[in-house]
Formats: sequence, structure tokens, C-alpha cells
Amino acid sequence: MNEKDWLIIRTVWQYKNITRAAGELFTSQPALSYRLKQIERKLNIRLFEQSGRGLTFTAQGRYLAQHAETVISQFQQLRNTLQRLDGPQQGELRIGSSSNFAAWRLPALLSMFSERHPDISVRLESGLSEEIFLKLQRGEIHLALVKDDYGWKEGRRLVDEDDFYLISRGPVDLTQLPRLPQIKINHGGHTTGLIERWWNASYSQAPRVTMRVDKLEVCLAMVEQGLGYAIVSSYRPLPDTLCRMPIEVAGEPLKSRTWLLYRHASTEAPVILPFVELFN
Repeated sequence: MNEKDWLIIRTVWQYKNITRAAGELFTSQPALSYRLKQIERKLNIRLFEQSGRGLTFTAQGRYLAQHAETVISQFQQLRNTLQRLDGPQQGELRIGSSSNFAAWRLPALLSMFSERHPDISVRLESGLSEEIFLKLQRGEIHLALVKDDYGWKEGRRLVDEDDFYLISRGPVDLTQLPRLPQIKINHGGHTTGLIERWWNASYSQAPRVTMRVDKLEVCLAMVEQGLGYAIVSSYRPLPDTLCRMPIEVAGEPLKSRTWLLYRHASTEAPVILPFVELFN
């Protein structure tokens, strides 16, 4: 079905009368009736009940008519977006990012983006992935760079991937790990869940957490002083002075993944799509 077919369905539903609908659509009643028959044949449905009470929609017809408004609106939005993409791209792009990605990967990307699109201003918010995803859901940001795809049904792509390592000042006997002091970073729910699943698959005892910190820099300083071991991802270079062992599950490296999530059908597509294209 094309846009005109959806407009026909919406207009006939609105007037419940073929003659009045034909007048509104600037066509004849026979031509409109013929087009409705073609739609029925194409979709293998019946739009109207066979009754003497005038024009009565079937359940299939009612569903199609109620959907018509959405489809027509999407056609209009598509036209508007295509027209805006053909002109100079300008406006404000609101980005949300997990703190680690914002600190170590995003600055270079934003510098490249600003050089390519000087008329698009950027507003950035960073924090835990869970908080950033909620902002995307509420429409407070245009796109999110987060540690999980959260089952997002619209635009999404994997944009970064790092390994997890166990780091310590000196060699560590993994069989003794539950007895050794752990320095734990607040990674956020998704990453914490990944590490906990690895731990539970390897040990029956809970880790002996002696310090809880919110920044990698604090964690590294504590590990370098021999105050405990930590489990971190390789999103930034780790000091050569530290011992490191890759974390594996069933022989496969445990990965920290960053996803770019965004909306497909957005009136802000002219400022969103240029950023998405950085990852092509």
C-alpha cells in the first residue's frame, strides 16, 4: 500500500460514506469503490460487512483504519526528515554516555564530529549506564552509549569491546582468590552482573571485598600499593607494573561491550544520523 491508499482508508473511516469520502478525496464514487476493492484483494481481507445498515467496517477494516493515522504521520515525518537532511545540518545533539566511555573514547569522537559538523552543537551527560538508558527512554537525550543493549528495539549497534582482567601488584594464586582482599569498583548493574556470573561459576565463596571505590584511578592507586586485587576492563591502558590475568568463562574472554542506542523514527534524525555515521 502506498500513502494514497492509507489516506483513502482514513477518509472512508472518517466519513463512513463512500460518496462523501470520494468528494473529500476529489475523486468519483466508482473510482473510490474500485480502489477499495483493489486494497482488499491485495491484502486478502474484507474492509466492510455485508449489511443493509450502511457502511460498516469489519474487524480487519477497523484495525487497518486505526493504523492509517500512524502510517500517514510516519510518511510526513519521513518527508520532513529527508528534506532536512538535504540541507545544512544544524541544531543540538544530546548525548548520554557511560562515564568510562565518556572519559576515554568519546573525546576523540566528539572532536571528529565537531570538525565534520560545526553547526551541530553537542550537549553531553555521563553517568552509570542504567541512568543514561532511562534518560533515552524518557526522551531527555537523543542517543546513549551504554554497557548493555537493554533489549532496545530501535537503532542499536555495538561500537566498542574490551576484555576484563584481574589485576594485582604481584602474582596471585587464583585458588586462593576468595581469601584475598578485593578492591571493588562500582561498575553499574550490567557489568557487575557479568563479573558476578564469572565469580559464581568459579568459586563457592563470596569475594572478600575490603574496599569499594567509584573510579578506576582510585582502584589502580590502591592495587599499586598492594592493598588488594581488582577486576577491571581494558578500556584504558593499565600500568605495566601491575600483573594482569584475563578473565575467561568457558574458555572465552569476558567482554565489556559498549552499545550505541538511538531512535529510528525521530524528528531529530538530521542531528542524530551524522553521529551514528561515525561508527560505520
